[in-house]
Amino acid sequence: MDRQWEKSCKMEYFLIDNGSLRAGSILQMRKIATSLSNASGHKVRPFGLMHSHKVDPGELEGMPGESMQDFLLSDRAEEVEEIRALPFFLGPSLAITDWLPENLQLWKEKNPQHRKFRILDPLYQPGEDRLAQAMAELCIEQIKSAGFEKPAVAMVDHGTPLPEVNQVREDVGEDMCQRLGSQVSGFSTCAMERRPDPQYDFNDPLLENLLEKWMRDGTREVVVSQFFLLPGRHAGPGGDLAQICQPFTDRGMKIARSENLGAHRLVQEILLERIRADQAS
Repeated sequence: MDRQWEKSCKMEYFLIDNGSLRAGSILQMRKIATSLSNASGHKVRPFGLMHSHKVDPGELEGMPGESMQDFLLSDRAEEVEEIRALPFFLGPSLAITDWLPENLQLWKEKNPQHRKFRILDPLYQPGEDRLAQAMAELCIEQIKSAGFEKPAVAMVDHGTPLPEVNQVREDVGEDMCQRLGSQVSGFSTCAMERRPDPQYDFNDPLLENLLEKWMRDGTREVVVSQFFLLPGRHAGPGGDLAQICQPFTDRGMKIARSENLGAHRLVQEILLERIRADQAS
């Protein structure tokens, strides 16, 4: 058995995202986990909830990806007594409020006398302004890199069925807009996709509809500010966001997409605080 799963390892921090079939997303998660391990003095391991174990190790520098779905059913789960889940999620997604506690509880019940788990808070909490600061910094970097004057900014997330998750986007977007101020000609939050029923209207506008409106209004320079943590199939090269933008660039609109948020120093600062607060509790 790999030394990293020896029984001497009583407690583990698991940095957990949704999981991805894209190697780039998994590799970036590993870098972030390594940085957190070095800064905190506690081992932090990167896991997807699902899918990450399916990626060809040849695309991952020879080291297989890890998913909670696979791990909790494996022999390796017998070697850990306490799991501290560090959510790499912007808000209270069902993945960490429903799926993760349910499955960790099943793991615990197999040996309730010797197993414990704790799920720490997601990245955004009321009053947290570092995500907006990071988003604004990444946006300004992209404005300068693209040579734009005063572009319009579309802050886009995936879209969600949960109003409380959408509110994270709106809170961060309001703060980000104020930070950008006169450096931009317009600002809007938007979603990549949404469910069709009227109760999900809070996701609107969709990015493609927003770009269409701005094009009709004469806007020709746009920064798509990606409220995504990792370069998966949505926000990665050639992903869904790139495909949404392509028809507009074909029609003459200049569109630049900001870097993803996950590797920003302020995001890692938040994660490090989660670990230190957990150790102090």
